[in-house]
Amino acid sequence: MWLKSRRLQKLTGGGCLERWGIGLVSSVQLLALSSHKEDGVPQLIRRIRRRRRSLVTAFEAYMVYSLARAQRARPGAMAEVGVYEGSTARMICEIKGDVPLHLFDTFSGLPESSRPDRGVHRQKQFACSVESVRAYLEGFPNVHFHQGLFPQSAQNVSDDRFSFVHFDVDLYESTLSCLEYFYPRMIAGGIMLSHDYSILAGVKQAFTEFLADKPEEVIELPTTQCMIVKL
Repeated sequence: MWLKSRRLQKLTGGGCLERWGIGLVSSVQLLALSSHKEDGVPQLIRRIRRRRRSLVTAFEAYMVYSLARAQRARPGAMAEVGVYEGSTARMICEIKGDVPLHLFDTFSGLPESSRPDRGVHRQKQFACSVESVRAYLEGFPNVHFHQGLFPQSAQNVSDDRFSFVHFDVDLYESTLSCLEYFYPRMIAGGIMLSHDYSILAGVKQAFTEFLADKPEEVIELPTTQCMIVKL
């Protein structure tokens, strides 16, 4: 499949060409969503895409919103690892109410990749300052920023149970760290959602290795995403 081509991913990854392609796909997806989803949500996605750069499609943004909405009444906090400019964090903020949301990012771009990532991404790619994201999410209650390399950046997090977590970290080691940290902290029925599972080899390998001795099965979605429901 062309999306899995290492050469093409290196050429387009995070650049104008990829953003143009995602924008074009999202325009079609937004038309589809507007035809059968509740008023307001497709418009919210469109408004967020206009204000912030985003590398998730409209369908992927809708999945983040829908799962956060489904989990907001459950006990536990929410989290996102890999915030970039805050587009999916904004989707969560718009629906979570007063539920605590922990946002983890280096805010200086991706860390160094490893062999399973196949050299697709560059170090420091996808940087956005914490001040920019904080200003964009200003006014939403109970949002906590944790700057630094995950999971070291989670040392002072007081919440020890989570109902919904979104990963968008692109790399094998980062994905594995997310799974190792959050898996034992998820409530029964808690959901871990990841971007890029079907197109980035390192992300998929991290899930495959982590779940090898776990009772849960990965649920692959029609988008690039996958999810785990904690038993």
